[in-house]
Amino acid sequence: MPAADLEPGIIEYEMGYRADEFENVLTGTFTSEKSVYRCQLVSNRHWRITRSDASLQIDITISEKPPRKLGLFVLPVLQVRFQMSGTAADLQQKFFDRFHQYFHKGGG
Repeated sequence: MPAADLEPGIIEYEMGYRADEFENVLTGTFTSEKSVYRCQLVSNRHWRITRSDASLQIDITISEKPPRKLGLFVLPVLQVRFQMSGTAADLQQKFFDRFHQYFHKGGG
Protein backbone atom coordinates (compact mmCIF):
# COMPACT_ATOMS: atom_id res chain seq x y z
CA MET A 1 0.00 0.00 0.00
CA PRO A 2 1.21 3.53 -0.67
CA ALA A 3 2.80 5.19 2.32
CA ALA A 4 1.97 8.54 0.80
CA ASP A 5 0.79 10.20 -2.37
CA LEU A 6 3.16 13.14 -2.00
CA GLU A 7 2.41 15.17 -5.10
CA PRO A 8 1.11 14.43 -8.57
CA GLY A 9 3.29 11.80 -10.19
CA ILE A 10 5.05 10.67 -6.99
CA ILE A 11 4.09 7.67 -4.86
CA GLU A 12 6.00 6.14 -1.95
CA TYR A 13 5.70 2.70 -0.39
CA GLU A 14 7.30 1.11 2.63
CA MET A 15 8.10 -2.49 1.76
CA GLY A 16 9.43 -5.44 3.73
CA TYR A 17 12.46 -5.93 1.50
CA ARG A 18 16.20 -5.57 1.79
CA ALA A 19 17.75 -3.40 -0.94
CA ASP A 20 19.48 -6.36 -2.59
CA GLU A 21 16.26 -8.43 -2.63
CA PHE A 22 14.33 -5.57 -4.22
CA GLU A 23 16.99 -5.04 -6.89
CA ASN A 24 17.10 -8.76 -7.72
CA VAL A 25 13.35 -8.90 -8.37
CA LEU A 26 13.24 -5.57 -10.22
CA THR A 27 16.15 -6.37 -12.54
CA GLY A 28 15.31 -10.07 -12.76
CA THR A 29 11.96 -11.58 -13.60
CA PHE A 30 10.03 -8.30 -13.40
CA THR A 31 11.92 -6.83 -16.37
CA SER A 32 13.13 -10.00 -18.09
CA GLU A 33 13.20 -10.42 -21.88
CA LYS A 34 9.65 -11.84 -21.74
CA SER A 35 8.38 -8.68 -20.05
CA VAL A 36 7.23 -5.47 -21.76
CA TYR A 37 9.10 -3.55 -19.04
CA ARG A 38 12.74 -2.55 -19.34
CA CYS A 39 14.98 -1.50 -16.47
CA GLN A 40 17.92 0.88 -16.72
CA LEU A 41 20.25 1.62 -13.80
CA VAL A 42 20.45 5.42 -13.45
CA SER A 43 22.62 5.50 -10.32
CA ASN A 44 23.07 3.56 -7.10
CA ARG A 45 19.57 2.53 -5.91
CA HIS A 46 17.87 4.44 -8.75
CA TRP A 47 16.32 2.74 -11.78
CA ARG A 48 14.27 3.89 -14.75
CA ILE A 49 11.47 1.64 -15.96
CA THR A 50 10.18 1.99 -19.51
CA ARG A 51 7.94 -0.11 -21.73
CA SER A 52 9.04 -1.58 -25.03
CA ASP A 53 5.62 -0.96 -26.59
CA ALA A 54 4.29 2.27 -25.03
CA SER A 55 5.29 5.66 -23.65
CA LEU A 56 6.01 4.92 -19.99
CA GLN A 57 8.74 6.26 -17.75
CA ILE A 58 8.85 5.57 -14.03
CA ASP A 59 11.90 6.34 -11.93
CA ILE A 60 12.29 4.18 -8.83
CA THR A 61 14.58 5.08 -5.96
CA ILE A 62 15.01 3.17 -2.72
CA SER A 63 16.42 3.85 0.72
CA GLU A 64 16.69 1.59 3.73
CA LYS A 65 14.90 2.57 6.92
CA PRO A 66 15.41 1.16 10.41
CA PRO A 67 14.04 -2.38 10.67
CA ARG A 68 10.78 -3.13 12.46
CA LYS A 69 11.12 -5.31 15.52
CA LEU A 70 8.15 -7.44 16.48
CA GLY A 71 9.19 -9.54 19.43
CA LEU A 72 11.98 -11.76 18.16
CA PHE A 73 11.27 -10.92 14.52
CA VAL A 74 13.27 -8.23 12.77
CA LEU A 75 11.77 -7.11 9.46
CA PRO A 76 13.59 -4.95 6.91
CA VAL A 77 11.91 -1.72 5.80
CA LEU A 78 12.62 -0.23 2.41
CA GLN A 79 11.32 3.17 1.32
CA VAL A 80 10.44 2.92 -2.37
CA ARG A 81 9.72 6.10 -4.34
CA PHE A 82 8.08 6.07 -7.76
CA GLN A 83 8.19 9.17 -9.93
CA MET A 84 6.06 9.05 -13.08
CA SER A 85 7.02 11.28 -16.00
CA GLY A 86 4.33 11.95 -18.58
CA THR A 87 2.82 8.48 -18.25
CA ALA A 88 -0.88 7.89 -18.90
CA ALA A 89 -2.94 6.74 -15.91
CA ASP A 90 -3.88 3.42 -17.56
CA LEU A 91 -0.21 2.56 -18.15
CA GLN A 92 0.60 3.46 -14.55
CA GLN A 93 -2.20 1.17 -13.34
CA LYS A 94 -0.91 -1.71 -15.48
CA PHE A 95 2.60 -1.15 -14.11
CA PHE A 96 1.43 -1.20 -10.48
CA ASP A 97 -0.77 -4.26 -11.07
CA ARG A 98 2.26 -6.15 -12.34
CA PHE A 99 4.54 -4.64 -9.68
CA HIS A 100 2.27 -5.86 -6.87
CA GLN A 101 2.09 -9.36 -8.41
CA TYR A 102 5.88 -9.67 -8.54
CA PHE A 103 6.70 -7.99 -5.24
CA HIS A 104 3.96 -9.52 -3.06
CA LYS A 105 5.46 -11.48 -0.17
CA GLY A 106 3.89 -13.66 2.41
CA GLY A 107 0.72 -15.63 2.76
CA GLY A 108 -2.34 -15.67 0.64
